[in-house]
Amino acid sequence: MSLTKCLSMVAGAAVSFGVLGVANAEAVSNTNTDEVRAIVAEMLADADTRSSFLQSGGTAGHDGKKFFLASSGGDFSLSIGGQLQFRYLVNFGDDLGGQADEDWEGGFQTRRTKLWFTGTVFNEFDYMVKWEFNRNGGGAGLQDAWVSTPIMEGWDMKWGQFKAPFMREELVSSTSQLAVDRSHMNEVFNQDYSQGIELSYSQDDWNLALMFSDGFGSDNTDYATDRGLGTVGTAGGIGGESDYAFTGRFQYKFAGDWSQFEDFTSASGSNWAWMLGAALHYEGGDSEGNSFGGGDYNYLSWTADLSFEGDGWNAFIAGVGGYTDFEDIGGVSTADADFDDYGVVVQGGIMIPDTNWEIFGRYDAVFPDSDRAGDDTFNVITAGVNYYMHGHAAKFSADFQWFIDDPADTSIASPSTGIGFLGDSDEDEFGLRLQFQLLF
Repeated sequence: MSLTKCLSMVAGAAVSFGVLGVANAEAVSNTNTDEVRAIVAEMLADADTRSSFLQSGGTAGHDGKKFFLASSGGDFSLSIGGQLQFRYLVNFGDDLGGQADEDWEGGFQTRRTKLWFTGTVFNEFDYMVKWEFNRNGGGAGLQDAWVSTPIMEGWDMKWGQFKAPFMREELVSSTSQLAVDRSHMNEVFNQDYSQGIELSYSQDDWNLALMFSDGFGSDNTDYATDRGLGTVGTAGGIGGESDYAFTGRFQYKFAGDWSQFEDFTSASGSNWAWMLGAALHYEGGDSEGNSFGGGDYNYLSWTADLSFEGDGWNAFIAGVGGYTDFEDIGGVSTADADFDDYGVVVQGGIMIPDTNWEIFGRYDAVFPDSDRAGDDTFNVITAGVNYYMHGHAAKFSADFQWFIDDPADTSIASPSTGIGFLGDSDEDEFGLRLQFQLLF
């Protein structure tokens, strides 16, 4: 091939690639321009939507406690909230958690991770949906799912899944406890979540709540899910529905504002306040669906409490009793048995003057029926401090627990990693809890 032909071919190829390059550049340029125009149009439309929302009187932002969206006039609203509790725990004892020669255990725990939505619809219905992410595995579980509305002056109705109006320690949010967590006594007797309907009445100085439900601990249960043995009262276990359950709680405020009793602490400069509360619960049914061959059960429980708050100090005392009755439960030692169990908690705290530090102490105990296999009293002492950076919204807490007795001698003792109680093979288990809480 001659040099002339070679040069002609190279020149032709160069011209061809040049033309293709220009064409591709123009295509890319056109494509990029179209994409940019689409993004800009989308941003302008979004901004216009936001502007229209605000121009129509809608509001959005953070009210110091939670993020919110609200229509003009507040007929419709949506608030988003959350809770993070992160802990470091250390326990000392003998054979902790049933593990031979395990005398020390320490580690971190994401105790509570919660997300919730609250708001109003038609300025008539209030609602709440709340999830908690399990500390062991991270799975989301439904806690609150309810709707409420006023039905006449002073009267409100609420239905869905929420806590029955029973023990005050359980009704006070986990965001607003005095110690790092609720007492061991509360773990034994508390109502947990229920599915049902509540009717409440409020006056300036007193209120009353009445609930018809599927029973204590009946959250996230389907219709016609029978209870089994060990899922009612203080017999241990959770799950299933009772055939019927009734709960009532009465509160009388002798001094102060109701808002003061939304937590247990009392900031320096607070006014004097005190309140009396009492509640009664009854549930029952049969356990035909369980593996023990059926049988009947009844559970009757009562509680009473006194709450005091002053200028930088607080005190709380509560007692609870539970009567559990099993009849004709086949194949087990409690086939025909009844038990009367009791519990008590006393706690108090005081702010250190001119600081954000609070010192607190607590004693609680459970007293099993003498007919139980393990009928010894189980005592717990707790002491610690809180540092309020921004109230309960950003708070550091530390406490030390002394589980005085051997849990093996108390049938209703309830070891739980949630409260930092592992259970050991002897007396005197000790636990240290360090926690930071953030609310948003």
